[in-house]
Amino acid sequence: MRKFALLLSVLHVAIAALAADNAYHVSIDLTKTTDRRLNIEVTAPVLTESDIIYSLPKMVPGTYSIYDFGRFVEDFKAFDRKGNTLEVTRIDTNSWKIQNANLLGKLTYRVRDTYHASKTDNPIFEPAGSDFQPDTCFVLNFHTMIGYFRHHTKLYYELNITHAPQFFGSTSLVDRDNSETQDQYIVPSYNEVVDNPVMYTVPDTAHLRIGESDILISVYSPAKTATAAGIAKGIDTLLQAQGKYLGGNLPVSKYSFLIYLSDHEGLTGGYGALEHSYGSMYYLIDGTDEALSSTVRNVASHEFFHIVTPLNIHSEEIANFDFDNPKMSEHLWLYEGSTEYHAHSVQVRYGLISPEGYLSAIRQEMNEAQFGFNDSLSFTALSLGALDKYKDQYTNVYAKGALISMCLDLKLIKDSEGKYRLMDLINDLAKTYGKDRAFQDQELFDKIYSLTKPDIKEFLQDHVIGGKPLPFKEVLGYAGVDYTKIKTESSYSFGGFGVGYDPEAKRLVVSSLKNLNAFGRTMGYQEGDEILSVNGEKLAPADFASFRAHWLKTVKDGDKFKMVVLRKGANGKTKKKTLQAKVFKAETSTYNLLSLAKDPSPEQLKIRKAWLEADNK
Repeated sequence: MRKFALLLSVLHVAIAALAADNAYHVSIDLTKTTDRRLNIEVTAPVLTESDIIYSLPKMVPGTYSIYDFGRFVEDFKAFDRKGNTLEVTRIDTNSWKIQNANLLGKLTYRVRDTYHASKTDNPIFEPAGSDFQPDTCFVLNFHTMIGYFRHHTKLYYELNITHAPQFFGSTSLVDRDNSETQDQYIVPSYNEVVDNPVMYTVPDTAHLRIGESDILISVYSPAKTATAAGIAKGIDTLLQAQGKYLGGNLPVSKYSFLIYLSDHEGLTGGYGALEHSYGSMYYLIDGTDEALSSTVRNVASHEFFHIVTPLNIHSEEIANFDFDNPKMSEHLWLYEGSTEYHAHSVQVRYGLISPEGYLSAIRQEMNEAQFGFNDSLSFTALSLGALDKYKDQYTNVYAKGALISMCLDLKLIKDSEGKYRLMDLINDLAKTYGKDRAFQDQELFDKIYSLTKPDIKEFLQDHVIGGKPLPFKEVLGYAGVDYTKIKTESSYSFGGFGVGYDPEAKRLVVSSLKNLNAFGRTMGYQEGDEILSVNGEKLAPADFASFRAHWLKTVKDGDKFKMVVLRKGANGKTKKKTLQAKVFKAETSTYNLLSLAKDPSPEQLKIRKAWLEADNK
């Protein structure tokens, strides 16, 4: 009853704001798309300024990249309430200055989709972009097409979308129009416009329930080999486990998985998802239900936890996001790092992966943080400089950021004798702050100190604010996990190079020489070498590991080893090159080895149980 009364109150506020013309009224007609362009019409709220600036964002929360969405806008015009044109000056890539704004009636402009932009012109990560396909699918990330007047981002937006009758708009927003060809969404601020994408297509949807929350899965599959029902079935077990992990009920009443499948790689060459408070937008390569369920499950295990951070725990930099001159919070270790940690933790605690599989995932993150990034960089400094100074270090939030949370979780479990975990700390922070109360960046650590014991303060100051190496041996030892930083032995190998995959060439490549051993140096590998054959056999990516395993079982000193590669020369041209040598054992170092101790103490077993097992599976 209280929820219903609150909903009516919010609705009355929205209607009052709209009736007073204290809102943006945006009209988009999807049926009039031409040349992958949409016409946008914005009826302006009442403005008192003589001049005003209308902008599209430089970037949006969750992307951590400057994209300049205004570059997709064309033919921008402003009109007064009588239909006369007003003077407009484009002042930069994203902004237009409008004269006599107190007379402004509406804006009109055209916007291009981002999926078909130039590949060399700072392409947009596809889950943050837009696609306009008149007969099949529209991906509407509104920040790519709708803007705001400076200092007026907290006003209501009424979004009116006209679409073909066979299309359905999948979103977490509520459609207030019963028409088969018209949808109306009322959104209380520009931040929430950005936070709620919509995907229009012939509907293929499924629904799941987690506690009292409705989970929508909407799929666009051009080949029609994947279905919403099939993917829903494949991720249901994970989502139910995540619901239990979060206490049984979610902090949102509705959540939407918008899954756009493509028959080709996008401009960025990657795939993935962009998180939102009430959903996530996916861009993946089309496939079968079985294959995609696995992919979606891996990505969703991270994205879904963003309903906690930053929805219910966020800084002022996020709550009052500056779309013109974005500023970073220093707490990416919490927003992204803890989210990635929970994505693995939930799976081991509810039996979706084994403890050994979990330790393997931790080891992978350790190696990535150690060899792929500056492991001594302050994580708060990394966060603040993620857009510029430390842009190349940003993705360490998914490796070392998760490891910070692992260490913090284990220390909290030990301090409380298994009664208080990282998730409990996050829940306490959410009670203090919540969706409508942001914290100041500098106050969060003090709040954490007040909720925990002194050793947590020391840990955060040394390893998050400071750049000291994380104390893996100590904290993993609490749970009876043996940790070896480095182990060196002589063995046979292909040479210790890193193996990657070039999707354009569709070949395996030598991706890294960081762990190259003496045999690898004798072979003469170079980074970027495309692997054509090994010992005369052409290897598909899926066959490489099994081929190497079989070779290791039979190889002996003095055997000939030959690899044919395609190598790019200084002139940019590629040519075949044969690398060969006689096999010999070389000293090989392996790093960050983890294993469950064979004879853990009762205290270690207690901490291990609290760490790896759910209270009630």
